[in-house]
Formats: sequence, C-alpha cells, structure tokens
Amino acid sequence: MKKRMIIPMALATSMMMFSCASSNENMNATAMDDDMSMSSTQTMGGTASDASEGETLTVEETAVAVMPVGTISSTTLQMENSVDVNDMFEGLGDTESQDVLSLARTSPNLSTFVTLIEQAGLVDDLQRVEELTLLAPTNEAFAKLPQEKLQMLLMPDNKAQLMAILQAHVIPSNVSTLQLESNTRIRLTEDTYIPIETSGAAANSMITIGGARIVKGNTEASNGTIHVIDSVIIPSQNAREDTGITN
Repeated sequence: MKKRMIIPMALATSMMMFSCASSNENMNATAMDDDMSMSSTQTMGGTASDASEGETLTVEETAVAVMPVGTISSTTLQMENSVDVNDMFEGLGDTESQDVLSLARTSPNLSTFVTLIEQAGLVDDLQRVEELTLLAPTNEAFAKLPQEKLQMLLMPDNKAQLMAILQAHVIPSNVSTLQLESNTRIRLTEDTYIPIETSGAAANSMITIGGARIVKGNTEASNGTIHVIDSVIIPSQNAREDTGITN
C-alpha cells in the first residue's frame, strides 16, 4: 500500500522563512503540472507527495528580520475549555465568511493556541498561505504539557522551538478528515514523519495525528479548515523514523 505524504508548514530554523524557489522554475513547473491531489499537493515549504513517486517542490530559505518577542507567563494562559468542544463555532452562522485564523480567534477554547501563534510571530506567515488546515489544540490540550516546559517555550531565546511546534499544526493545503487515513503521513523531514491513525467506520472514525485525537473536525473557513485536537503535537516526541517501508 502506498504511503501518502502531507508536509506541514516548514519547521522553523532560527530566523528563517520559506518561499517558493524562483531559481528552480523548471522543477516547480514540472511538479505543479501534475495532479494536485493529496498525493501531490503544493505546500509552503514542500508538497504532500506520494512516497513511491517522490514528487517535491523545491523551496529556498530567505533570511528575515525577527522582532524581539516579549516573554509571557504560562500562568496567564487559559488552560480550561470554557465551552463544550462539540459546541465550538456553533451560533456563528456562516463560518466560511472568516479566514482560518480569524475563525480560531472566535473560540475561547483556542485562546492559548492563538496567543502562542501571535507570540511566535506566525500571524503574517499564516495569512500569506492561500489555503491551510489548522490542527488546533484546545486550551486543555496545552494543560497536559508540564508547566515548566510550556514556560520554557515562551522564553524569547526559545522562539524557534515554539515556532517548530506550532508549525507542525499547520498544513498549507485544505485537508478534510476524509483525506486523513492510516496510510497518510505528515512529513517533518526526509527521515521523520508524524503518523495518522484511524479506527472505526468511516462516518464515525476516530482520527489521531501524532497521538492527538481530532475531537471536532471539518470546520470550514474562507481559506481552509480547522480540526480541533485534544493534545499538542510535539515533533521531537511524536515523530517516527521513516524506514522507507510502504506496506
């Protein structure tokens, strides 16, 4: 069975961002001419590519100035969900009238996630992506992290680590839960991936991504989708080594 690859928003290296490589136009043109399905989807920092075909888009790293980030305390973050997860985004009417980040801001259950996105300076990057899927941990998902680890991530010197964790929750293409199957992986590096596992009937299947369960999926925005998850995906803990086996 072929393994399908999804590549999240490029994991941060200190003070770097990614853009499509103008110096590799021929390779980009070839890859973009192929079927833009889940097995070959253009992404920011890569593609969702079929492992057996190895289709990729190249990117170049561009140095950018990074403004100093003020330290906030983990004790000021909301660690409880104030509404039932099933009631999130209810009563908003047409959710597709708002972009993904604006829609996330409307939910008090995602206040910590949104605060950390702002803290990491990722707002402009997210708004530049034409389509994206947000794997959004609830406040209670962050409460599962040791407080000292969370406080460490909030320190300005650890901004790159915070960005890497948050970017693992962003897929720069619009992906529904129907496209998330057990033979799908979220690519982190050439050698590691975050596994996706499903169980149960298709209509009521339970989907976990790196151990985080989707508790409310497929909330559509104007530029993508939000899947609410019950745990924070930590790349260093939840990634698996890619052995190249595609059974």
